[in-house]
Amino acid sequence: MISQKRWWKKFFLALGFGAIILAGTPGCEAVWDHEPYLSQPKIHAGPQEVFLKTENPSLRGLRLALLPFRVPAQVTDVSYSITEVFHRQLLEKRPFLGVVRIHQYYNSIAEAQKLAKEQGAQLMVLGEVPYFIDSGTAGKSGIQVDLRVVDVSTGQTVWYLSDNILAQPAPMMDLWVTETKPKPSPSVYFLVDTLAARMTLALVRDLQPTEAKAMAQSTRSGSQKPASQGICNPNEGDLPEICRP
Repeated sequence: MISQKRWWKKFFLALGFGAIILAGTPGCEAVWDHEPYLSQPKIHAGPQEVFLKTENPSLRGLRLALLPFRVPAQVTDVSYSITEVFHRQLLEKRPFLGVVRIHQYYNSIAEAQKLAKEQGAQLMVLGEVPYFIDSGTAGKSGIQVDLRVVDVSTGQTVWYLSDNILAQPAPMMDLWVTETKPKPSPSVYFLVDTLAARMTLALVRDLQPTEAKAMAQSTRSGSQKPASQGICNPNEGDLPEICRP
């Protein structure tokens, strides 16, 4: 009987020590390179699909017209917001001499050309959103954008790529040693902003002169500055992986 009581005493002592160790486990996250998926949402971007591109630096001296993006019929109310996000990124990154925003919708390339010519633009951006889902911060959200840069005078596409980004929340867990309430996923418009920055940076990269590309590559490889954790901003040192086209 006495030996049995000692066994139970040792068992409960061991159980208590185990509980103390497990209680201190969350503090170890600071030494991890990345937080576990059980707490952080998973964000995945790309890879970009480039169907057609030009590396003619002379295009940077032209004026660009940005027309409303085409979106799925069931989410027509998001066209204005998505177009505005891309407009802001084009103004910030400045891949072209100037950018003018056109608010009128078009039904054909010819109609889009007419609208762009009225604004004195030599190039125009035609965007299409074949996939858009906004499930808030507790569900899966994502967007795909197909972007075309078109010569206004000829109607010829000079640059065409497709890109996408997806955010998936961490799974809900009901275990004693894990978080039962994961961190919320980012807003779908955070995803739109990140995607617009990626696509605009790809355009800037392709239109850089050869010498500038070599210099940018050399600067990037020699930089020791840690990656930015914000929206894709080329002025913050090396870009986060999610920002790189």
